[in-house]
Amino acid sequence: MIKRIIIIAVNALCLIAFIICLSVSNSIQSALLSQQAATTWAGQSGERFSQISIFFPESYDFNQQSIHELRSSVNTALLAASLEATSQRTLHTDAWSTGTEVSILEPHGTVNVNAIAVGGDFFLFNPLRLRDGGYISPGDVMHDRVVIDEELAWRLFGAISVSGFELLLNERPFVIAGVIARENDFANSRAYTYGAGLFMSFEMLMEMTDGAAQINSYTIVMPDPITNFAYNTIVSEFSEGDVHIVENTTRFSLENSFSRIGSFGERSMQANAIAFPYWENAARFAEDWVAFLLVLSLIFLAFPIICTIIYGVFLVRFLYKLSKAAVLKQIKKRDDRKYREYLQRQGRQPQIYDIND
Repeated sequence: MIKRIIIIAVNALCLIAFIICLSVSNSIQSALLSQQAATTWAGQSGERFSQISIFFPESYDFNQQSIHELRSSVNTALLAASLEATSQRTLHTDAWSTGTEVSILEPHGTVNVNAIAVGGDFFLFNPLRLRDGGYISPGDVMHDRVVIDEELAWRLFGAISVSGFELLLNERPFVIAGVIARENDFANSRAYTYGAGLFMSFEMLMEMTDGAAQINSYTIVMPDPITNFAYNTIVSEFSEGDVHIVENTTRFSLENSFSRIGSFGERSMQANAIAFPYWENAARFAEDWVAFLLVLSLIFLAFPIICTIIYGVFLVRFLYKLSKAAVLKQIKKRDDRKYREYLQRQGRQPQIYDIND
């Protein structure tokens, strides 16, 4: 009896641990808003979209002209798949970025801060929480606006509600469009280690560097009418060059997680000089944890499954013996009945034997 109670208790604890692992894994994935643009873009349309990200080494020349050419190739592939944009329907959107460092004049002198120069619909892919004001966007007439984080707002102005204020960035005047809160989830809080920072227009960075700025990450969300259509369309445009392409939409699928377990450790060996932006580093960090939690959850699930199989075998054997005894009992009853009927036809009585004789 005690043995059964212990087995039941261990099974219950294993199942609880299994559920906790799945819950933590789902929590880590859902916190990464930078990986969910396909769902946001699809909205209530019911159509299937995919988010694809491309990361470039410093030596790779990917510029705004390259973006126009890639968009044209995507439109051609969509048209071949009988998908065409209209004035009421935009099929895809994209964004790009690069990291840099800028100097800002503050009351006590000049300070260097981390800056991310962005283009396209960047804040659709990275919907950072606004604390004040708004984002910068492709529709801005002027590119002299920036989005700063809370830490920089407090450092420069001692407040958060500072949208509309001016600051000197590389000795140029800029207007603060908004103030954002940095992600504080499990992965992003570890991936972003740059301190106070801001977001600025890529076009302005190009102007400030005389066209020398290089794009190091590009992301697109586009229709995926059949599996891997979007991914294959993008990959076909980068058949040459040491780039890293990720399908964000399915990166946490069971298939990819199992594949990651099988190639454990290999992802740390990078032959190309790609500096991933912090949100991609956060996603890669989360991938490792999701794969680890998958292994852990399978370990916790193994004991209940083994116990279920063992008790299932015992149950099948018991039911087999029970059914066999029932069948034999029915056969004996039938044989006894037929024997009595035979004796009656013969005018004889069944003999009763005393077991004590």
